[in-house]
Amino acid sequence: MADDPPPDITQCVTYDELLASMSYLHAKSEELTAEMTSLYESQTGPLSFALQRLDILGASLSAPQQSARSLTKMISDASFVASRISQKVRQLDKEQTRVQLALDYVQKTQELKSCIIGIYDATQVRDWETVAQHIHRASQLPPDLIKGRFAEVMVPTEDNPESPAIALQKETETFGALFLKEFEAAARSKDMEKITRFFKLFPLIGKEKEGLDVYAKFVCTIIAGQSRQLMGSKIEGPLFFGMALSRLFENIASIVDQHSPIVERYYGRGKMQRVIERIQLEADTQGGIIVDTYFDDRNINRRLSDIKSYPFSFLVQSFMPTSMGMNMGMRSMSPAVGTEAGINVQDIDTLLNECAVMIGRWSLYCKFLAIKWWAQEPNSEDDKKLEETKSAIALKIPPILPASKLYMKMNTRAASAFESMATFFFRRSVEKAFQLDEAPNLKNLAPEPSPSSPLISSAIDDVMYVLNAVLERTVSTGHAHLIKNVIGNIRRVLESDLVGMIQRKMRDETYPSAGTSSGNGPPAPPPDDKVNGFLVHLNNLDVATEYIERIVSTVVASCGDGKVVSVFPFADEHVQVTSSLSGLSTSFDSRVKELLHDGIQVIFVQVVKPRLRPLLSEAFKDATYMPQGSANMDDSEESLSQKQADLVRLRFAYGWDALMHPMRKILTERNFSRLLSVTSDYVSSLLDRRIWAMAGRVNELGAIQLERDVAGIISHVSQGKWYFLREKFVRVAQLVMVLGLDEQELEAGGIEWVLTEEERRRAATIRVDEI
Repeated sequence: MADDPPPDITQCVTYDELLASMSYLHAKSEELTAEMTSLYESQTGPLSFALQRLDILGASLSAPQQSARSLTKMISDASFVASRISQKVRQLDKEQTRVQLALDYVQKTQELKSCIIGIYDATQVRDWETVAQHIHRASQLPPDLIKGRFAEVMVPTEDNPESPAIALQKETETFGALFLKEFEAAARSKDMEKITRFFKLFPLIGKEKEGLDVYAKFVCTIIAGQSRQLMGSKIEGPLFFGMALSRLFENIASIVDQHSPIVERYYGRGKMQRVIERIQLEADTQGGIIVDTYFDDRNINRRLSDIKSYPFSFLVQSFMPTSMGMNMGMRSMSPAVGTEAGINVQDIDTLLNECAVMIGRWSLYCKFLAIKWWAQEPNSEDDKKLEETKSAIALKIPPILPASKLYMKMNTRAASAFESMATFFFRRSVEKAFQLDEAPNLKNLAPEPSPSSPLISSAIDDVMYVLNAVLERTVSTGHAHLIKNVIGNIRRVLESDLVGMIQRKMRDETYPSAGTSSGNGPPAPPPDDKVNGFLVHLNNLDVATEYIERIVSTVVASCGDGKVVSVFPFADEHVQVTSSLSGLSTSFDSRVKELLHDGIQVIFVQVVKPRLRPLLSEAFKDATYMPQGSANMDDSEESLSQKQADLVRLRFAYGWDALMHPMRKILTERNFSRLLSVTSDYVSSLLDRRIWAMAGRVNELGAIQLERDVAGIISHVSQGKWYFLREKFVRVAQLVMVLGLDEQELEAGGIEWVLTEEERRRAATIRVDEI
């Protein structure tokens, strides 16, 4: 326990414990000192060497340290000197700037004085270009300088004692009035050289608006003079007013094209818009005179009143019940064709043509004005931007047009008159076409109808000719809203009057109702003239649809591709017009298809269907399908079987041709195809029922013969271009095929069956297997 360390000095409580603890700490201190001394003595060599190297390095650094102190002092002195130099330079620059400003101010004051003196000197020799240049140079100087105290003291001279601001103002007003006077004098004498000379001086003296206004006034004087000269001549020709308005717009377009470069050169881009505004005001005046004179000279208002009150007696009476129509039959053809109720249709046609020319030229003028207006926009900063403006898909209407009086007259008064006259002209043409309608000659018909010369009544050709003319004339106006309205009116006339007249004739005049029967026999077939007349009306509807499709397609193609170069460059006008034209075709087609479907059903039910059942009964007359023998027949038996099969086919072909060929020679291909489609469905159902009724009366050889008979009938019905009708006989063909198959073949795959499995099993029982 003696080697144990004493308690911690901080925990001693007695003197002895404290003494023992101190003695222990003293002994440990001596021990550590001895160890450190021993360690130091062992490291004396390397440590001494390192200390020596440090001493040497410290000695070598003393010189750089001294140099650094010297440099620091030098830099500090240089920095102070540089700061003083920089301050002096800044002060010098400031003084130099002030001197330069003062010098510039003095120079500009001298230039101002030189300009005022130059104005005075140039005035003495009437050198107006020099005067304008001096005023322009002076106006480019700062206003504060011109109105400044220094200028007021230094600029005035003995000859020009006024302050420069007042002097410049007076000179500007004086020469503005002088240039205006000289320009007007040159305009009166039509001296283009002097006109151009003074026109380019206005912007130099700050009279830009005045120059543009007087220039526009001069241009408008030319336009007004040309228009008055034309309108002052004798009104001759059916297109006088159309040509007068065309000439007015051509003159304006020529002037704008010729003068735009001049205005842009001397006044800058966009300044031509102010001239165009003034020109449009003159166009409103002169164009308004032409339109008003057209209405007065041509008695348009009276004609519109007559059109509005025209009764269309023939059309109205044609839709009345038959008894009322017969009672009023003497009046249905009056008044005389072409001069009815004081309205001459030929005159209306002439007026329509003239009005179409006027509205068409107005539309072209609006397009031209829009291109020129937006090309002058200040935002059109370069040629690329201008080119993009010209090639844009849709133009915007210039803001000057909606407020134009001529815009209102053309878009309301003239367009409304055109719409009323065009609608009347077309409806009256439809009425007159049916008044003069002639049925086609059905004698000596060709074996096959000609697609290029379908058998239709004359009314369809007449109406389609007028329709094409009216649509082309309407579209030529380039007035989208007007075209949309006229097309809507035409569509109503076509669907109500044209289709309604044909429908009425089909119902009341040529309906192929069966005749009365003699005794207890079947009813007599409809008279041939009724049937043929009904078929011709079906052709009328079908051909009218085809003609309208062609007409609309041609007119749509004439509308262009919807870009600026097209007839309808504004906004979505092109889409509206083409959509209206397409809607005319699709709406008429939809209306006619319903009537054609009903008409084909009438022909089928009244003419074809009653003769199909006897026709098939006659074809299968005495045909037996229980022949004696085996499948291994000799050549003579095979030949006899073939003759029997040919007999059924020939009988059917004879009856079929006698029934369908007369109608084939009259009907159009599409109508005959519709009739064949309905008829084939019925023939297929008759064959289907006949085969099911043969249960127990068909043996193995008979099944082969029956399949040949049915195939011969199907082949004759679907021969030539009607091959697609075989699809309607798939069920029948599979039915007779099942009769010739044994049970193993019936269960084999690879056939896409139309018959259900139950029907196939049932069909297999039709055949009698002989033992």
